[in-house]
Amino acid sequence: MYRPVVLSYFSQSDDSEQDYLQFLEDEYESIAEAWEQYQIQAGSDRYFAVDFPARGSADGDKVAEDIRNYKNRIVLFHFSGHAMSKHLLFKDGASNARGIAGLLGEAQNLKLVVLNGCATYDQVKLLFDNNVKIVIATKGKVSDGIAMEFADTFYRALSTRDYTIRGAFEHAMNELKRQHAELDTVSTQPIVWRGLVTDAEEDRDRWELHIKSTKYEQELDRADWWQISFVTPTRKDIALGHSPLDKVMNALIVVLLALGVAIIVYSVFFKEDFMLAFVGLTATALAYFFVKNQQRYKTLELNPELVDAAMIRKASMFS
Repeated sequence: MYRPVVLSYFSQSDDSEQDYLQFLEDEYESIAEAWEQYQIQAGSDRYFAVDFPARGSADGDKVAEDIRNYKNRIVLFHFSGHAMSKHLLFKDGASNARGIAGLLGEAQNLKLVVLNGCATYDQVKLLFDNNVKIVIATKGKVSDGIAMEFADTFYRALSTRDYTIRGAFEHAMNELKRQHAELDTVSTQPIVWRGLVTDAEEDRDRWELHIKSTKYEQELDRADWWQISFVTPTRKDIALGHSPLDKVMNALIVVLLALGVAIIVYSVFFKEDFMLAFVGLTATALAYFFVKNQQRYKTLELNPELVDAAMIRKASMFS
């Protein structure tokens, strides 16, 4: 099976009015090292197995290319560099945040977006409107060095199975507070999106964890949140008529369901025979079981390339 993909972009702006980010390369190297631990430790169960395409310095159009190439394998999107309320600044210039959010909306397994640049709070709503469930964004200006420290600590925790999103975020913020007393008042509590707060001048070096709604709060506490599941996919696609045996099974399910309902109606309303009604109920339950069984074994992920031939053979009922 192809592994989930973490897309990370680290971009120096070509705008002469923007400061050079001297810690950007260090941030890239530290995050890459965090994801490499799975390979370094020879497939250790402690670390997540992900693909981390090298994007040390990228143009904005690389985002669209990566979306096309990886699409629903993408589980995390990270950006480090200069940013504004409505733009992310790549090497080739500013990219409109609404367009970036729309592109990310095509990646239907995307779980988390981290915007590690100045004043990215106003982009949170755009991301929530485009399929993203969880966003880490900033309020006010962000120091280059502190941004590197946050990303380094956050991903070194998140890349292991010992931390959830909430736990990794709290771990990173507590480490920043240990080193920078001015961050003592920054909360680590997740924020259910309301869109009512704007940046203030005094906001600085402030990261916030936003969730789209309370229904997604459980994602914060799932250590395996980005493991793309084969058995419980996000969209069920029952294979109807893909083989003669599939057709036979589908016909049997219909017959069994109809027979079960007919027996229940006949036994309850005409014969008042509850033992016979139990037989009908059993037939109905078996039909339901067979349907769920097909959904489990005859369903692929949104992208079929996520599943290899060996797994399909193992999971399929009729191959």
